Amino acid sequence: MMKIKKMTLKDRKRVIDITKNIWDGDDYLPLVFDKWVKDKKGEFVGAIDEKGKLVGFEKLTMVSENDAWIEGLRKDLKSGVKGVGKFLSNYFIEKLKNDKKIKTIRFSTYFRNVESIGLFQKIGFKVLERRNNKFYTLPKLKSIPVYKGNRVEIIKDEKLVLDYFKRSKSAKLLKNGLNISWVLHPVTDDLIIDEFIKTGKCLGIIKKGRIKALGFYMVREKNELFISYFSADSDRYAKELFQKMKQITYINHQKHMNVIIHLKDKECNRWFKQFGFRSWEEEEDFLLFDLPIK
Repeated sequence: MMKIKKMTLKDRKRVIDITKNIWDGDDYLPLVFDKWVKDKKGEFVGAIDEKGKLVGFEKLTMVSENDAWIEGLRKDLKSGVKGVGKFLSNYFIEKLKNDKKIKTIRFSTYFRNVESIGLFQKIGFKVLERRNNKFYTLPKLKSIPVYKGNRVEIIKDEKLVLDYFKRSKSAKLLKNGLNISWVLHPVTDDLIIDEFIKTGKCLGIIKKGRIKALGFYMVREKNELFISYFSADSDRYAKELFQKMKQITYINHQKHMNVIIHLKDKECNRWFKQFGFRSWEEEEDFLLFDLPIK
């Protein structure tokens, strides 16, 4: 019979052992392990078997006071213990369903993650939305590219940024959340200000006191540049915005860029195709799941 344990820094070695062969050895879990253990707003728990051995783990992240996000479900495939994922997920769901503050319980995954999809669908989760996950591998260059005439700058004016963002077509499609990597956060002024404007990761073009292009980015744990939001008034402005993001990626010695785009955002899908971004396998590969709360 399995039991729940709170994950601690002492579990790092076991976590690395469990994840070393997941996603062809490229699992991001070891990179976020310390942060997850220290997260006081959420909860990071493991499942231990009858012998006291860690056989799986999962993370509950609170993306707001009312919105819960489940992520990082992993199990030891060699342990032979069955029902690990269901045991861990049910632990969180039983806890959340009794919390009257909770409005949403969600998670996302890649469309090929058949095992997790099957598990969560049995629990009651349903696909709420699909998006296009796109990546770009930078060509190897001897020097950092310089784009003459590029007008993109870091924008710190909160009112200017928020006004443009709220008017943009892209923002209006984000009712289910803004991607900060593979986690969707409710779109709020505070999120944009704290995550992007204050950190200097808000880029744009200002002409005659008005924003003509705007983009938010972050650096993922796997050391790649992730684009959370991208909008422009024309193809020319979009090209300049991408050039600056590409230059930043080179400056920080990152090899890849990643973006997740709403299916109905025709301009963004067209732009990133022109920029050379591709799907890993096919379109609509990012799945957002929601557990209906009755």
